[in-house]
Order: sequence, then C-alpha cells, then structure tokens
Amino acid sequence: MPESTIVQVPGVHVKSKYPSLWGRSLAARKTRFGILFASPAFIFFGFFYVYPLFRTFYVSLFSWSLLDEPRFIGMTNYLNLFNDKEFGNSVWVSFYYAFGVCIVIWLLALTAALIFNQDFRFRQGYLTVYYLPAVISLTVWSLVWLFLYNPSFGLFSEFARWLGFTDVRMLNNPTTAMPGLIILSIWKGTPVYMLIFLAGLRAIPGDYFEAAKVDGATALQRLWYITLPLLRPVFLYIVVISIIEAFKVFTPMYLLTNGGPGSATRVLSMFIFQNGFQFLKMGYASAASVIFLLILLVFSMVQFRILRFQQSD
Repeated sequence: MPESTIVQVPGVHVKSKYPSLWGRSLAARKTRFGILFASPAFIFFGFFYVYPLFRTFYVSLFSWSLLDEPRFIGMTNYLNLFNDKEFGNSVWVSFYYAFGVCIVIWLLALTAALIFNQDFRFRQGYLTVYYLPAVISLTVWSLVWLFLYNPSFGLFSEFARWLGFTDVRMLNNPTTAMPGLIILSIWKGTPVYMLIFLAGLRAIPGDYFEAAKVDGATALQRLWYITLPLLRPVFLYIVVISIIEAFKVFTPMYLLTNGGPGSATRVLSMFIFQNGFQFLKMGYASAASVIFLLILLVFSMVQFRILRFQQSD
C-alpha cells in the first residue's frame, strides 16, 4: 500500500499533520501569529515587487506615450525590439560592461582577500583605507570620477599630458568611454566582494592548512587544493550577485555619458529609461524591461543549477 494512502477508521479520530489555522491549540496560535507578523513583509513584497512585475508585462502589450490613452497592440513591442538595432546594441553593451567589470573584480577581490587574510603590521588600517570606496555613494563616486576624467583639469588628463598625450577626452571617445566606466566600477566594487571573500577565507578551519604543511604542501598547492575548493560556495555567490548587479548599472552612465557618445555606453537600463521617460514610449520600455528580467532570471537559474550540482558532489 502506498505511504500516501490514508485509511479512515470509523470512530477513530486521526490527528492531522497540519494543525487547523483557526483552532485553539498552541500550534494553531503560533501559526496565526507567524502569519500576522510576516504579513507586512508579504504586503510590501506584493505591492512593490509582484504587482509592478505583472503591471509591467501588461503595459508592454500597449502603445502608450503617457499623454494619450493606451492602445492594445499585443506582442508588437516585442517584435519591434528584436528588429531594433539600438536594443541589440544595448544588450551587447550590457554584456560588455558586465563581464568587463566582473571578471577583473573576481580576480582582484580574491587576490586582495588572500593578502588581507595574512597577519601583518597595520593590517586593519590598510583594510579600512582599502574599503573606503565601498561606503561612498555611487552618485558621489561617479561625480568624483567625472572630475577625474575632465579633459581640461582632470587628474587622468594631466597624467596623460605628462606622458605626452594631448587632448585626451576619455568619456567623449566611443572607444574609451566604456573602459573608463569599467575602471570606475572596478575600483568601486572590488572592496565589497573582497570583504565577502575574506569572510569566506576566515571561515575555513586552520587545521586543514596545518595538516597540509606537515605533509609538505607548498603555498600554491594549499591554495589550489584547499582554499579554492572550500571557497567555491562563496565564489559562486559572488559570481552571480556581481553579474546581476553589473547588469543593473545605471548611475555612472546617466551622470557621466548619458549613454553616449552615440550609443557606446547605453546599457539596457539606460535604454529602458530613455525610451520610457525621454521618448515617452512606455509600452516599448516595458517590453524591454520584461526581456531584461528574463536575462537576469537565466543567470539565477544557472546559479541554482550550479549549486544543486555542487550539493550532489
């Protein structure tokens, strides 16, 4: 007989595995209070996340300029997006920026974490100074770099002139504008992920390294066979979170280049903002937002698949 089959015996009361929500038992009261205390979070999540999500998909099926009545056009916005070269360029620019930033951040953050995991003089002071960019607002950080990139008196322009280069306009050149924003983001984001790596390194028991030293393992062997395998969950978390955060970037592009020159730095978030609030094409922008969400969901699914594979090892 299958385990899920329940035999009801006349005259015998079978206690349910799940207590009644409206009963007087202690378990029922705990359940009611749990739902009561969790309801503000559910209401907040539903009102500010779930409803806007479905509303965005609904608006994407209309042609709407905010100045007239919405006109239902079905999947036309999605078809137009796939034929829009500017949208394709924004997808490419987003990938270019995301992986240009993330790959370098992973390497630099891990290297810095390995250094700060050692005991040396003034370690806490150096760590505090190194982490300072992470606590500065991204808006303030972007404005500081706007001055650094200024072609007239910026620090980078002065340094370029000292090397013999003249008329250096990094943010005005389609070739150098995105690398300039990537450098800005790497400098801002590396300390954050370094601290996460450092926490992961501190969680590794020191007995493993002591045993490896006794067996004659070199520092490189201890890194490759002990540190990196045990750091894999932290690394997977950083990979997914950093990629998602990189795809969501908006502030540096808005303040420094406004998506230009041309469309060299027009990432997907900038494309959505310009179409929605500058060109007043809300349906078109909403369709782009839905596709943007699907891209992020793909990365999340990859994360769950990798973690599931890791747990089965």
